[in-house]
Amino acid sequence: MTADPVRARVRLSAEDRRGQLIGIGLRLLADRPVHELSVHEVAAEAGISRGLLFHYFPTKRDYYAAVVRAAGQRLLRHARLPEEGGPEERVRAVVGGFTGFVRRRRANYVALVRAGAGGDDLVVEVFEDIRATLAERILTALGDPSPDPLVRLAVRGWLAMAEEMAIGAGEEVAAEELVGFLVDGLGRLLAPLGAPLVQSH
Repeated sequence: MTADPVRARVRLSAEDRRGQLIGIGLRLLADRPVHELSVHEVAAEAGISRGLLFHYFPTKRDYYAAVVRAAGQRLLRHARLPEEGGPEERVRAVVGGFTGFVRRRRANYVALVRAGAGGDDLVVEVFEDIRATLAERILTALGDPSPDPLVRLAVRGWLAMAEEMAIGAGEEVAAEELVGFLVDGLGRLLAPLGAPLVQSH
């Protein structure tokens, strides 16, 4: 006699169940935009009902935002800001972690970018928080956490370029070559603004 799959499923704590559901969403995110994730598919893979999924996430938007937030936290863990070192060394660490993550997990990151462009205000807000955190880390590394608005805008624009180059870089572009180019470019970009400079070798 076949066991009832509902009775056979393992009972998880609320925190573990949320983590499981987010993990499924992260895996599926590599193949489709977040707003195309099927909560039916996610619930079925977790062995729970669709209704129970909404016990952990009040709405689909809340679930989508949680998945995007988790994807962003993975990125930010790789783009850590060192507590010690000079401006160039600290910027290189953030840039190296960021670009390295994007290159290793290109499909996942592109899916994350698509999520940020999906139009849902809650998801866009989560994605913008991720980008803002990256910009703050760069500014802090430069020793200027409260810069002139134009400096902050320049760093955000530079990050968009860094993101695009990391996504497009193939095997023929070495990691150190890309990081060096981006760090040097940041120094040149900020020089006319009188911001703290990253000294390239």
